[in-house]
Amino acid sequence: MEATLTQALADYIEQRKQAKLEPFQKALNKVLEKSENEIEIAAAKGEYAEKSAPIEDKFKLINWISDAAKRAKQLSLATHAPKYSHGDSKASSVFITNIETNPNYVNTASLDVILKDFAGNSATFDVASFLKVSVNGESLITQLQQNHAQALRAFTDNDELLQIWVDGFKLALADEKLSSHNLSKQVYFPVKLERNDVEYHLLCPLFSSALAHNLHKKVTDTRFGDSKDIRDARRSNKYDERMDISFPNTAVQSFGGSKPQNISQLNSERYGQNFLLNTAPPTFQAQVKPPINNTSLFNRQLTYKVSTYLRDFKAFLSKLNPEENNFKVRYKRDYHFILPILDQLMIHAANIQTLPAGWASESHCKLKPAHALWLDVYNPHEGFKREREKLDWQAVIAADFASWLIKQLKNDEKYRLGDIEHAYFSKVCLHQLKRFEHNTPKLAEA
Repeated sequence: MEATLTQALADYIEQRKQAKLEPFQKALNKVLEKSENEIEIAAAKGEYAEKSAPIEDKFKLINWISDAAKRAKQLSLATHAPKYSHGDSKASSVFITNIETNPNYVNTASLDVILKDFAGNSATFDVASFLKVSVNGESLITQLQQNHAQALRAFTDNDELLQIWVDGFKLALADEKLSSHNLSKQVYFPVKLERNDVEYHLLCPLFSSALAHNLHKKVTDTRFGDSKDIRDARRSNKYDERMDISFPNTAVQSFGGSKPQNISQLNSERYGQNFLLNTAPPTFQAQVKPPINNTSLFNRQLTYKVSTYLRDFKAFLSKLNPEENNFKVRYKRDYHFILPILDQLMIHAANIQTLPAGWASESHCKLKPAHALWLDVYNPHEGFKREREKLDWQAVIAADFASWLIKQLKNDEKYRLGDIEHAYFSKVCLHQLKRFEHNTPKLAEA
């Protein structure tokens, strides 16, 4: 285990060294590929040696680790970082692992694996990454928390230097003294009241970077990789045995602006993004119930559903001149107002028709017989079925619709609606009602 973690730490330092050397190596390779002039090649090699020498020296294992141990005090291991509350907050970071779980809440304790974050000087995040290098679940952080650092022993035979490294890196594990700050969110919570003396706990709520990072990963995983293939299959109506998981209506909260690394290391890895889940209350939808307590289908519920059309219809009629009676006006009257209102009536009726059959035969049903015959379409009672098959109820509903619509549109100051309008509204309703009934599945088909 130790040798493996030791090798992983050495590999991390080597990778950082190669990243620093890469631009100089590219420049040298370019000369070697294009030139055969020995003087140019020698000059290029000399320039590379000159520029790479300080980097090679800096990234010697013992040198880099010694420097990292000195800079570690500028970091603070955290699950909750203060700068999410305010970018200039100087409050302490907090690292919490032993949190009491509560099944009623989603919090940091709900995570199977609590990710480690670091707050502090972003120029030292290379040290943070070094401490987080992990092999089989063990990292330098876990070793330091257990008061040893066996993974570092292979880098020096000097016990005194090893202890200096351990002491230096330990300073990154926690702030020496916990403190709040006036730019952090603070809550004075009363804890004691004796006569006129009040004592408080000063609570400083902190943002859980560990929880935010876990949520960010889950959301991004559903939008890329395998989840994208699942969504593509769904859009193409193709089968996929995997579950399609999505987070709809998310919002993005940004921390740190153009410098997300100033907030925390994990925030930098997320490019400052934090996903917010939709917590809006569910949209209220009225429960469909049989209208047994109403005498008519044309009640307040239907009037409310078509209130916008009724308002616009009244405005349209108010602006008409008596001599206006052309095709354009009649078309707008029918297709902008009457037919949309009838569409809503048919939708309302169709919803009621999906209810369990037989409710219209109950003794306490007050609904007008013609309306009940239309709405309780699959009523199994023989007498009810015989009456419904006569279809006399259609004319009654059409006439009731016309009477209801004229009542809703009434405006004696600007226009009058009489028998002519009543007959026309009834005619249009009857036509639509017959089409609706023709397309309604019969009892044997339902």
